[in-house]
Amino acid sequence: MKSDTSDRVLALALDAADWALIERWARDGTMPNMKRLHERGARGRVISTVDWLAGSPWPSFYTGSYPPDHGFLFHLQWRPATMRHERPSHDWLPMTPFYRRFGEFGKRVLAIDVPISYGAEELNGVELTSWSTHDKITAPMSYPPEELDWIAKEIGSEPITLEQGGLQGFGSLMKLRDDLIESAKRQAAACEKLMAREVWDFMIVALGAAHRAGHKLWDRSSVEELTEDEGPEYDRALRDVYVACDDAVGRIVEAAGPDTTVLCFALHGMETNRSRFDLVPEMLERVLAGGEPQEGRSSARTLLGGVRSAVPLEWRSGVKQRLPPSWQDRLSRFWRGVDDKDWSKTLAFPLMGDLQALVQINLRGREKEGIVEPGDEYDALCDRIAEGLLTFRDADTGERAIADVGRGPDLYPDARWDVGIPDLVVRWPETAALNVRHVTSDRFGTIDWPCPGRPLDGRSGHHGPQGWLIAVGDHIDEGSDLGAVSAYDFNATIHRLMGVPQPEGMLGRPVQSLTRS
Repeated sequence: MKSDTSDRVLALALDAADWALIERWARDGTMPNMKRLHERGARGRVISTVDWLAGSPWPSFYTGSYPPDHGFLFHLQWRPATMRHERPSHDWLPMTPFYRRFGEFGKRVLAIDVPISYGAEELNGVELTSWSTHDKITAPMSYPPEELDWIAKEIGSEPITLEQGGLQGFGSLMKLRDDLIESAKRQAAACEKLMAREVWDFMIVALGAAHRAGHKLWDRSSVEELTEDEGPEYDRALRDVYVACDDAVGRIVEAAGPDTTVLCFALHGMETNRSRFDLVPEMLERVLAGGEPQEGRSSARTLLGGVRSAVPLEWRSGVKQRLPPSWQDRLSRFWRGVDDKDWSKTLAFPLMGDLQALVQINLRGREKEGIVEPGDEYDALCDRIAEGLLTFRDADTGERAIADVGRGPDLYPDARWDVGIPDLVVRWPETAALNVRHVTSDRFGTIDWPCPGRPLDGRSGHHGPQGWLIAVGDHIDEGSDLGAVSAYDFNATIHRLMGVPQPEGMLGRPVQSLTRS
């Protein structure tokens, strides 16, 4: 059912889809719907917070706030008050998507699978969360609650489940391809049925298939082995998922109607995995100890680490898939060994994450069991860690193993700092991590990459900074170049298009060329 106004807005995300691939496949006709949008609309680059904090772009966008203010970085988040990693929840890490308040201004909303959002809450419209998203921090939920059962009956069950870590076989990854294609189809069907049934003014939907495919199907380093016959099919898998997403785009845009302003976007892109994340715990330990470990050392930590490393990552993932979230979180903490420390002797420690490495100082007055004094002692320790980490180089090429180390408080100087972010953030060189065999430091010795030529987590692709936006509407100049558009300005533009004022303190200014005069 369509509203009587032509002021409807559709915000349609191809989550983490790579623009270079879209452009290539649009040009050769593989993605005809994206080609039509590109030809009809204005295009720009979206600048998000992914460059320093890979887990933060969606919460930064939908709250209109800096990462230190909303605080979300990973699905298991360090909580200083309890001295452990916990799954975020609204009671201690509140994050409210902007569209949930649109009803206060008479706007009716359809929201489908916005990533990294807490369970659906009461709003003027229909919301479905964690149903077909790559990133899930809750079980699938809906508002009204009965909508989830309606979706399951009309369309099907949850099409994207939790990501399996580690390398996978050809058959497993081809099943993933098929599941992701089905995910795009089901999301399109859900959107079509809801738009036909509901009166709506604003719709936001995120297609999660491209995101998961980018991580697991980017190149051959994700797959255990391939026969000569299997290789070509595997090489087409990522394209096959993008084609399914393109078909979903066409169906959703058509169902929205010709008068609807369409904002098709990705807050960030995908690229070859550059993360050396798994080397940082050992690098940090050596920097704090002041040198490389002694031969033959034996400790509870290293013995337990041996037990952990003996269990394949893919086996751990298979076990976790069958457990409720609370037990999944317990196992994640155990396997990563992040919280089993003697805090009375721990100056600094790595946090859980998946791209940039995050280092937290055990700071007195912030951490419940903190021992490092704020001020000079804190600053000196941060400098010592950063300088030590930057001494590591690729043992084969001589390239720096770490591109740079940022001080958390310096990354967002204008933030209110309501929650905070880690004290140190480690970024990587532009080269692929799978080329690394060893990293070495004159001061701290050599550390081996656990599986040369392979990504330890099974992700051949990882988040890149190349976000993008295509805007189509009667008031938007076809073919115009929007230049760089911050995710905050994108949020503000949606508010302006909807005639809804931005809340006080929300970041961003509307992009004037996209608003109605």
